Amino acid sequence: MTRQKTALVTGANRGLGLEISRQLAGKGYQVFMGMRNLASGAEALAKLKSGQMDVHAIELDMADSASIKRAVVELATHIPALDVLVNNAGVMLDGWSLPPSQLPTALLRETFETNFIGPFELLREAAPLLRKSQDARVVNIATDMSSLANINNPQSLVYGVFSPAYQSSKVALNAMTVLFAKEFMEEGIKVNSASPGWCRTDMGTEDAPLSVEEGADTAVWLATLPPDGPTGQFFSSTRKRGAMEW
Repeated sequence: MTRQKTALVTGANRGLGLEISRQLAGKGYQVFMGMRNLASGAEALAKLKSGQMDVHAIELDMADSASIKRAVVELATHIPALDVLVNNAGVMLDGWSLPPSQLPTALLRETFETNFIGPFELLREAAPLLRKSQDARVVNIATDMSSLANINNPQSLVYGVFSPAYQSSKVALNAMTVLFAKEFMEEGIKVNSASPGWCRTDMGTEDAPLSVEEGADTAVWLATLPPDGPTGQFFSSTRKRGAMEW
């Protein structure tokens, strides 16, 4: 009998993470929704369950190493293998227009804890479960603003953005994508970065041109790639799953 595929999505209590979870569950995945505060996601979880979706909440604070380890241990008690990991949880604490010379070091460290160190630790800890899958997929949620080419291109829409902690942490996440992709390449595990583009979430605001469904599309596509799909690459919903410059 074919085993039901499984997925872990971080920051899944709202916004992009919730939508990615919904779309994966709609494709038949058993989805574990990582949440820092289980109570905050209870309503969203109940709504998905009411639609007969196989979803489960799991307590997971991406800024807490102990929480990450506990979550992976708990996950291993429920599933034999992990087929999809979506590192979605992230924070943007420095806004859109903070010059790097004015960035407090404490804010930089706090941002990197959630946006880079947490995803690194989770991927490292979850590696044994991913390796038990025949075709695991890892998706790291980046941003158009983490493209070094666009940050330094006066013609780019993101050229004028100054969010040094957020952007730097996502640039680092992109580097991690490439390195893990190279490590896992011979094992059939594909690791890619996905930008949701500017979509209508709490972070993106209602002024964004893309819906949250459109923003989630690229991540879900990468999470469900066929065997001949790409790895170690960066794609954006802004370009309708098109490649983004590093």
